[in-house]
Amino acid sequence: MNNNFRATYEFDSSALSHAEYNYESQNLSIDLPSGVYTYQHVPYHTFNGLVEARSKGKFFNKFIKNNFKFKK
Repeated sequence: MNNNFRATYEFDSSALSHAEYNYESQNLSIDLPSGVYTYQHVPYHTFNGLVEARSKGKFFNKFIKNNFKFKK
């Protein structure tokens, strides 16, 4: 797979340290203290909101955690 379809970010956050977004599949992998979770069918605007959010943990809890199916 072409890596141009992925975006990777490192965060200075106690809630999550790393996120990777696949533009093609719309999968968002997030490294949380309890492990890595991959959320499915996450729209780009939601991923971008996470990147831009002042509080990554609050954004994750409000807009991602209970809104998308995930695999651990």
